[in-house]
Formats: sequence, structure tokens, C-alpha cells
Amino acid sequence: MASNGRVVVESTDELASGDGIEAFRKDTLVHRGPVTDTMPECGLFWILDTVTGGRRLLDMSELSIFRLPSPTEEPALPDFLHGGRRPEGGTVATSYWRDATPLD
Repeated sequence: MASNGRVVVESTDELASGDGIEAFRKDTLVHRGPVTDTMPECGLFWILDTVTGGRRLLDMSELSIFRLPSPTEEPALPDFLHGGRRPEGGTVATSYWRDATPLD
């Protein structure tokens, strides 16, 4: 199931280091950030939490977890703003963490 481009995560087997997630408790966003490590056998995983500002160990059984879509690709800045160097492909990834997204 998907919501606003996010995918419901049912188990830690579906997560990988670097995946952006949002964790909700009763429709309230409580944690948001990139996954740093997983323990699939225990249903636990760590994130670098941008809501609370620290590394957090989360339990799949206590929260509703959504994987965020990949960062949006934006056009690269003109060459003169890169010192004459343009990134490969001419685009740069934006951050997952610009804005909080509402749970719909």
C-alpha cells in the first residue's frame, strides 16, 4: 500500500541502510530520517532521527513505518556556479528532509 508516494513497510527485511522512513504512532509523526542499520531477526532498526535530533532504535511492532520515495532529482545549477564542473547526468538529488509530509 502507498500513501503520498510512501510505501508501508511491513518488516525490517524491506529496509536497507540509507532508506528514508517516517514512523507514526496513532497518526502522529514521531520519527523521520534515514535508516542506518537493521536487525531483521528482532524486528528492530536504527535511524538518524531528524525530528528528535539523534540516533534512534525503532521497533516495527510499535509504530507504523512508511518508506519515503527517492529524493527528487532537480536540474543542476549552471556551470559557472559549479566552478565549471557539472555533476554526472546534469541533475542533483534533493534532500529527503526538506519538509515534513502529512499522513493522508
